[in-house]
Amino acid sequence: MGDFQSKFQEALRRRLYPNAPLHLKQIAGAIGRSENTVTRWWRGETRIAGDDLFRIARYLMDRGDTAFLREIFGGLLPGDDRDVASEEKALELIRAVMRRIHAVGSDEGDRHSWITAEGQMAVATAGHAAYVRVALRLPQGSGDLAAYAMRVLGWIAVTERADRTVVIRHDGRRVAPFAAERIQEWLDECADRIRHVRRLVHMDQQWIEADHTSADAAAAAIARSAFILRVTRRPWAIKALPLDRVSDPLLGELMSVYHQAPHQLIHAAAKLGAFTTSNLFGVNHDEVVSHHVATGFGFDTSLLVGINVLARADTDYAMMVHARILRTRREGANYNELVGTIDDRHVHYLNLALPEPGPQGRVLTSTVMLACEPVSV
Repeated sequence: MGDFQSKFQEALRRRLYPNAPLHLKQIAGAIGRSENTVTRWWRGETRIAGDDLFRIARYLMDRGDTAFLREIFGGLLPGDDRDVASEEKALELIRAVMRRIHAVGSDEGDRHSWITAEGQMAVATAGHAAYVRVALRLPQGSGDLAAYAMRVLGWIAVTERADRTVVIRHDGRRVAPFAAERIQEWLDECADRIRHVRRLVHMDQQWIEADHTSADAAAAAIARSAFILRVTRRPWAIKALPLDRVSDPLLGELMSVYHQAPHQLIHAAAKLGAFTTSNLFGVNHDEVVSHHVATGFGFDTSLLVGINVLARADTDYAMMVHARILRTRREGANYNELVGTIDDRHVHYLNLALPEPGPQGRVLTSTVMLACEPVSV
């Protein structure tokens, strides 16, 4: 990305703390991306799409800063007119310039496609949003058209990068069945030329990132997601309980170890045979990885160990677990009663979460299952 990357980094650096009161987290929230994603763009670890760059510029413009794009692209962009036509023209110019930048050093740039509700794969030469506008005959300025196609129609967006990374975007609560089948077939067909798959799932006004090391793993997760979406879900209800209310003997022993010899917590859990009903998580900043998944409740753990919890097919459950583990690392031990749905089962259980001491400390969660009932589809 050469000169573009250095100009992009410098333009953003001047607008961020401590040079200005703005933080990457604010930008990420404003454009609907995770802070990790924006950080990787800034560092040059992954490539930013023209639409995302434009969203950052529009956010800064709304704050009164109109110079961001001009500092990066110079005189290639139109003037500062703020009407819709000028924004559309600027966006198309940015896309064109970004395609040329990303194509440097490779045979071709990014390739965008949609998989529609009918299971058809359609090439989106001018970008995902432009294809939706033309296909659905929508007027200019109709909002986030890509998000509309995913959220309302159940379409799946696919981007093939020149570095053999594939980015798949879909809604967390609606995926058209034929679209899910077609993306699985396509991933299987193209597996030999795919190095890495990034899956972005839209949930509750944010994008959840799930990384998959192979096309097969991504296809399995999408297949599982499509199945889970057909299940009647119970929204998660979490009731905090006092730690002195722990009455289960095994949980009580784990609590005693936690208070008396916290550095021995994981070793003691293994010695007590607790891992049949316990999970172990590693935490790195805001990433939570499953090191061990409880084996005693009948869930398939083969695709869960060793991956970020947000890569799980059951996105609602993944988000709940992610938030609870980060909270445990921040605030310490906690004890909760939980009711909800995991994959295709309604569950009701008690859960004790204990953090290992130290900056690299893991989190152990141990469960007493009160009810676990299959849900008919």
